Amino acid sequence: MLPINLKDSRILITNDDGYEADGIKVLYDIAKNYTDDVWIVAPEFEKSGASHALTFANDLTLKKHSDKIYSVNGSPSDCVVIALDKVLKDKRPNILLSGVNSGCNVAEDVTYSGTIAAAMEGLIRKIPSIALSQNYDLGKKDKISWDVTKNYLPNVLDKITAHGWLNNVLININFPQCPVDSVTGIEVTTQGNRETDDLVVWEKERNQFRIGLQRRLSESAKPKNNIINSIIDGVMTDVVAVTSNNISITPLHLDLTHKDSIEKLRNSLNT
Repeated sequence: MLPINLKDSRILITNDDGYEADGIKVLYDIAKNYTDDVWIVAPEFEKSGASHALTFANDLTLKKHSDKIYSVNGSPSDCVVIALDKVLKDKRPNILLSGVNSGCNVAEDVTYSGTIAAAMEGLIRKIPSIALSQNYDLGKKDKISWDVTKNYLPNVLDKITAHGWLNNVLININFPQCPVDSVTGIEVTTQGNRETDDLVVWEKERNQFRIGLQRRLSESAKPKNNIINSIIDGVMTDVVAVTSNNISITPLHLDLTHKDSIEKLRNSLNT
């Protein structure tokens, strides 16, 4: 992929927290420092955990709230599709920025995250895409500090876009929850695993349930087996990076094939 000049770009912003979320306002303000050609097309309501869902069974309504700011009553992926095929059909964006999400998207999060799914949809549509997330202290989602994102994101964007990245890759960036002067560094990471199941199910009343996430990042900083994802020598996982106050930058792609299993499966079918 060629370098991207953000000062001469059309930037599309979306998220999964909703078009009025604090994180998307942070991202919009940063993007506006590069260009006036910044567009928001984001969910009307929070769609956290929507993953890569597309809405087929219901109608989708596009609402214009102000110049270049729209919402859709659907998923983050719906927003990207409508943005590219309808709102920005006259001129495609040069880059898609998804976020800034309230809470990190590391390890198994990438399979649930609507923030990352929006970047996946951008990648499928041949738009260079970056997912952005800000970690927060356990139980303090209503007291998120965006200082690390505000301070470091412009520099990170400058460096990444100056060189570009592969056409079949999206970039997943996670900012740690700590004071700005406590950021340890910037690490290019692999997708890690948590040692503990993060999902919590509770029964509100008989036969009525809610599903949530119990964040235990401090536990995940311990040495782990990483039985699902491969370890690369000398490279941190995203979980370890964020819990040690690093900014984590993970290149992700859509190919889920486990290539090492192909020959074993072939052999099992030939016995």
